[in-house]
Formats: sequence, C-alpha cells, structure tokens
Amino acid sequence: MDSRVYICAPKEYMNKLNEMGEWDHGLFIKRLNPYVTKDVLESHFEKWGTVLFCDVKTECTSGFPRGLGYVCFCSEEEADVAEAAGPHKLGGMEAFVRRVVSPKTTDNTAYTPQRRTGMAYRLASSSWLDSE
Repeated sequence: MDSRVYICAPKEYMNKLNEMGEWDHGLFIKRLNPYVTKDVLESHFEKWGTVLFCDVKTECTSGFPRGLGYVCFCSEEEADVAEAAGPHKLGGMEAFVRRVVSPKTTDNTAYTPQRRTGMAYRLASSSWLDSE
C-alpha cells in the first residue's frame, strides 16, 4: 500500500491548496494496460514536461499490475498541459487521467510494506514450557 495521499480538486480550489503548503502536481491514471511499465509511462508523459517520478501500482501479493499509475511533474503548469493533451492512449488502450495534487515529500519513493511470513505468538508466561 502506498502512503502517498492523492487529492483531486477543481481548478478554482488549487490556489487555496497552494496557500496551505507545498504540493507535488501530477496525474493519477486509471485503466492502464497491464503491460505498461514505469518506463513507458514516463516516456509518454515527458512530452509535456519534466517528470520527477512515476509509479505503476501492483498487487502486493502477486506483483501483477492493478491498472493504476501516478506521474509527478515539476510544476503545476506542466501537469495541466499534460492533462489537457488527452485522451491518452497507453499500450493500445485509452487511459482515464485525472489531475491531482499530493503533499510534497523529500524522498519521492513509494512506501513498500514489509511482508511478514509465518506466525508469531506472544506469551504472557512461558513457565508451562519448563514443566514436563
């Protein structure tokens, strides 16, 4: 699960959001072809501006793509131009693109949860292990 929060708001509210803090401006993409990779996503959207980073969401158990992606641009204007350039066809399929903002982070990496394997028990008292 990604720890990044995506906010989709009408353009008239963007000025108010910008007053509240620093934001990453980007596009949230739905209905992605399962064969679209981060590299394909980045090369498609770099036509409209500088792509800081992009991500293709995958299922945590199988690693199979979920059909969702995120592209972060250097500026608000670049994200607006990229959204207006739609409809976007990626991997032969038309993708649904939505303009979003996200709180600015310092590392620009997605949160990767640690998978826990096996079962663990917490014992209140282990004295029963000593008796035979």
